[in-house]
Amino acid sequence: MKNNKLFILLLILFYSIQSNGQTVKLSYADFITNVMLNNPLSKRADNEKKYGELNYKAAKGNYDPFVSGVYDQKQFNGTNYFTTLSSEIKQPLFTSQYLKFGYEYGNGTYVNPELSTSQQGLPYVGLEVGVLQGLVIDKRRAEVLKSKEYLNYYDAEKQIQLNTLLFESSQRYFDWLYSAKQMALNNYFMEVARQRLKGIEALANIGEKAAIDTIEAAIFFQSRLLDLQSALIDYQKNTNDLSSFNWQDENGPNASNKYEPTDSLDSYFNKIKTILTETLYQGEVSNPVISKYNSFQKVLQIENRLKKETIKPNLNVKYNFLSNNPSSANLAFSNNNYKWGLNLSFPLLLRNSVNEYKMSKIVLQNNGLELTNKKNELKFKIETLKQTISILAQQLQNAALNANYSKQLVEAEKLKFSNGESSLFMVNTRENKWLESELKLAEYKLKFIKTFLNVVYLNGNLNYKL
Repeated sequence: MKNNKLFILLLILFYSIQSNGQTVKLSYADFITNVMLNNPLSKRADNEKKYGELNYKAAKGNYDPFVSGVYDQKQFNGTNYFTTLSSEIKQPLFTSQYLKFGYEYGNGTYVNPELSTSQQGLPYVGLEVGVLQGLVIDKRRAEVLKSKEYLNYYDAEKQIQLNTLLFESSQRYFDWLYSAKQMALNNYFMEVARQRLKGIEALANIGEKAAIDTIEAAIFFQSRLLDLQSALIDYQKNTNDLSSFNWQDENGPNASNKYEPTDSLDSYFNKIKTILTETLYQGEVSNPVISKYNSFQKVLQIENRLKKETIKPNLNVKYNFLSNNPSSANLAFSNNNYKWGLNLSFPLLLRNSVNEYKMSKIVLQNNGLELTNKKNELKFKIETLKQTISILAQQLQNAALNANYSKQLVEAEKLKFSNGESSLFMVNTRENKWLESELKLAEYKLKFIKTFLNVVYLNGNLNYKL
């Protein structure tokens, strides 16, 4: 009876560990939903997309109109030496083009004649255009175009982070289901050993079984207890790993919760078998890593265009239409009243701009090579997984047959033992083989599921729900 007391003590220990906190029934779909909605890494991934959107808005802000103004006045010994005002509203147009609205005022005894105006001042409307460097693209335009591509870049980064998070959390979930399967198998065989020990003790008490059989049955029962305890340790570890991902609200996971699966490892294995072919042969890989490289390639192309543009000379032309009737509501601009000018600058050796352009070409080429390599890498990884799944399917068939044959041998050995034609040692040996084959079958099912998860991860479509 000591063995029975030990068994009861083990059960009390197990349920005391499990009883802290509330019981939460958890399916894989619920778990994935919790991870997507509440896990902080999921929220961090969402921030990547928001960052890209804000970056785009900030770049578009470079086209906002801006106002400038300068006011100067000098009074000395009661004399107004000068009062000058120059104000302007400047609206960027496309690249290095600006539309300008301005007002100038200059008056006073000693005002610079160049700045002198009538009492009403001098309004003007003008244009400022870069006719060489900056005509096709300039830094402001490049920033807008790049930030537009960065929208896709940061969206891909969000998908990459979510893909990694869901892949890792899915593995933890199925590790947990596998450990639950292990514990269930060990508990079943431990209960069989306990019942056998109880029966042999009863037969030994009436002299129908040798006392040595009682000792052998007790040793076997103790081995089953040890196996169950080891399985319990693995189950607790995997439950804690699962809890760390399963944020049910913003307060974080509750480590004291007891989780119960709504489905089994076998049921998910059967689900995956039905959808595997469609997942394996869905066409071109759409991994967000490829999208990220493609977006960055476009960013580098824009940067390369900008570097090429800087090789041109700077030639800016300014032209202002001046009003000859500022006191009227109709400002009456005329071709006879204008102010214009230009400025030209050009480095003689062009070493900076030419070499920066060549450097940008190399960066662009390197990213293209990395993109090609990444596509090739993903393609061969998918092919490897297809081959692995093909072999795993055969292993699963063999493991299932092995488990079935082992069960049949156990049943036959039990029948021989009850007829006195076999020994307890042979029954225990057969049961050991059966347990090993069932655990091996469960292990192959876990490998099959994890291989499927790897396929989903490489496809990158976040289609983890089953």
